[in-house]
Amino acid sequence: MKANPIRNARGAVVEAQIDKGKGILTTILVQKGTLRVGDPFVGGIYSGKVKAMFDERGRRTEVAGPSTPVQLLGFDGIPQAGDQFIAVDSDRVAREISLKRQQLKREQDFRQIHFVTLDEISEQIQAGQQVRELSMVVKGDVDGSVEALADSLAKLSTAEVKIRVIHKGVGGISESDVLLAAASKAVIVGFHVRPNLNARRLAE
Repeated sequence: MKANPIRNARGAVVEAQIDKGKGILTTILVQKGTLRVGDPFVGGIYSGKVKAMFDERGRRTEVAGPSTPVQLLGFDGIPQAGDQFIAVDSDRVAREISLKRQQLKREQDFRQIHFVTLDEISEQIQAGQQVRELSMVVKGDVDGSVEALADSLAKLSTAEVKIRVIHKGVGGISESDVLLAAASKAVIVGFHVRPNLNARRLAE
């Protein structure tokens, strides 16, 4: 196995979480190139600039070459496990790519919203079913936990009640989560996270 160390870094996001003292802490695996403190980057739909890196023992490091795992500070949002990580030439390029990806993600999410049609209701009535759907918004402190929780909840679906996770993410429960739940008649589940003050008031 060979990799070119003399190029912009490229790799994968392994895990992301919110550290109370440090902020968004992301574990990445550099697969090509060399990542240095100060490099602008894009990871999934978010961008940022490397503020600090830590090795597997929590010690600060300035450089990460191919096949090196590091914990990174500098993301302006919380990426998902499996997202591609790419170092770019400038902050402007990183922001432009990030904004475009976020716009595409919003459009994709809107297209995936499922509105029940009269035909579907008619088919369920003819089949003698009274299928109820429970929509859920899932938030957690670590991306891996959120994915596992969402998958476990979806598997609890039965013939009478179908569970549908309409949104999942890392971070505290926000006002936008409450608005989404209200519009979709959904339940919000928080795993090791709490709603902020405004979100709590809005939910009440």
